[in-house]
Amino acid sequence: MKNYNKKMSICFYLQDGVEVLDFAGPMEVFSYAGFRVFTVSRKKEPITAQGILKIMPDYSIDDAPPADILAFFGGNAGNATNDEAVIAWVRNRIPATQYFFSVCTGAFIMGKAGLLDDLTATTFHASIESLRTAQPKTRVLANVRWVDNGHVITTAGISAGIDGALHLVTRLKGEELAKETAAYMEYDKWIPNQGMVVNK
Repeated sequence: MKNYNKKMSICFYLQDGVEVLDFAGPMEVFSYAGFRVFTVSRKKEPITAQGILKIMPDYSIDDAPPADILAFFGGNAGNATNDEAVIAWVRNRIPATQYFFSVCTGAFIMGKAGLLDDLTATTFHASIESLRTAQPKTRVLANVRWVDNGHVITTAGISAGIDGALHLVTRLKGEELAKETAAYMEYDKWIPNQGMVVNK
């Protein structure tokens, strides 16, 4: 039986140049749904989201605590994908992390860490072919809002991240809370099953 009252933690990895709505939408979802959300970046110094918003991460990869969920987002995702220290950090987190979640081109970070091998995934519509090239062991789908492999969830771009976050809330804390969260956000575009659950 699932414990819907458990206070789960979710680590948002934010790289310099991250897309604001990629992380802000899911952050709103998880925060309202009662998750403990914290932010991590390569270094514990200010980053700039989308060239506009200054953000001070809670932790760097050197001092970040473990989390139940590790999340990645688009917007200059190559900054993290091509940083071996970041990828090593992600790989080191795999054994202690229950779920991995990405929005948009955040999937490239997970792919580089080996998390998408032999799985089905999606990403931002303009980056589908690039992800297929970068991750030949991954079945990359277009025209789907999110893909749930069980412990790895990827979403398409921007607003699809909100849909994927609501789907994960449904899985972990129940559909009633997910509906309540969407209503609180006045997010009336959510269609609960507008994604793909991969049956193992």
